Amino acid sequence: MSVIVIAVGTDSGVPIFSRKRGNCDNVQFSTIASLHGINMFSKCHNLTIMKTQVDNGSILWKEYCKSVTLIGIVTGGLECDLELLLLYVHNLMVFCIGKKELENLKNIDQIKRELRQCYPILDCLLEAVDPNCVSQTCMFLDLIQSMLCPQAQQLQQVLDSYSERVTGRWACLSIHGHIVATSTDFYELDSVEAKLLMLLAASQDGAPLRETPIYLPQMSPNVAFRAVTCKLLADVYVLVICGATPPLSEIDEIVLQCWENSALIIKEAKLVHPRNFPLSITFEPCILGILIVNIPKKRCVFSRHLAGNQKGKSMSSPHRIDVLRTFFVTTARDLAPELQIKEDDKECGRSQCVPSEAYWCSEYHKWHARRTADLMTCVLYAPTVPIHTVRLLTNQILQEISTSKEVYW
Repeated sequence: MSVIVIAVGTDSGVPIFSRKRGNCDNVQFSTIASLHGINMFSKCHNLTIMKTQVDNGSILWKEYCKSVTLIGIVTGGLECDLELLLLYVHNLMVFCIGKKELENLKNIDQIKRELRQCYPILDCLLEAVDPNCVSQTCMFLDLIQSMLCPQAQQLQQVLDSYSERVTGRWACLSIHGHIVATSTDFYELDSVEAKLLMLLAASQDGAPLRETPIYLPQMSPNVAFRAVTCKLLADVYVLVICGATPPLSEIDEIVLQCWENSALIIKEAKLVHPRNFPLSITFEPCILGILIVNIPKKRCVFSRHLAGNQKGKSMSSPHRIDVLRTFFVTTARDLAPELQIKEDDKECGRSQCVPSEAYWCSEYHKWHARRTADLMTCVLYAPTVPIHTVRLLTNQILQEISTSKEVYW
């Protein structure tokens, strides 16, 4: 498997960056020039080349801001997410340097230097197209990785207090790269903006306190905000978007005042990982993996660590991630049209008849997805479980998660 994303100046053809993941060689300049030349040749003849198939994969061209062309190449990965990947890469470029800077491209060398800060997040995005991804920081491009823990509501109250004291409007708390709590108005942001902020918090280099100028691609693409990230404990970060004040030295004091008494609660919340579900929610031993999606908030919770008696299972943990994620991306996502790319919806005129369930069956596993109101679950079962039992167990899981007092999104 390999996935490559290349950014070039639309008019000049000068490469801006090239990032790859998987077992592939670095793309040579001559190859980049050829790929860009194909696109320019089409434009000269009033044609738009959008996609082409190659051995075991595809190549996709997308132009943004009339200044940057992104080229995506994927082989052996989730090809259906390639267009979504390029959309996120474009938004990430705006997120880092602003739309005006990206439209002008007056000094490409300077743009290259400024975009280096986005490489850690870009690498996380590439993982979402890689079937062999095991980090779980970014398993799905269009969903925010989350963790459900009984302490979430208490942490959310502390987060609101902290956000108010630093005059911030949007804030989130992440543990092991999973969102645990957000400020009350965090979901005013576009889902792409919320996703990039989560990845920014998850990709920090361990600095105890740092500030990063960022642009919100939808809400404020030309005026920068100040993202302040603080490390509370190992693998625990709080991020808040605020103005030029207060200074970092003052924020450091506020962090201590707001979060010092919550250290024990945070440590208890950390124990929920990697299960990612409260211990009060039980799962049958035949369940090998589960994905719960909160559709309006575009948050998801995934776990393959559900029961202690699964150690003897022949299916490896990375394989569980692969097959369950592939089922969601290729089939179960159709149960939630709200998760589809907006441009794709307009072009395809998606049918109004939306299914509420989806199945896959094979010699080695069974998959079942079901949607009820705003929640959807995808469950990976052992192959010996009968279909009628699969439906029963999936419905029980949805019911338990919907009614549990320890589940707080």
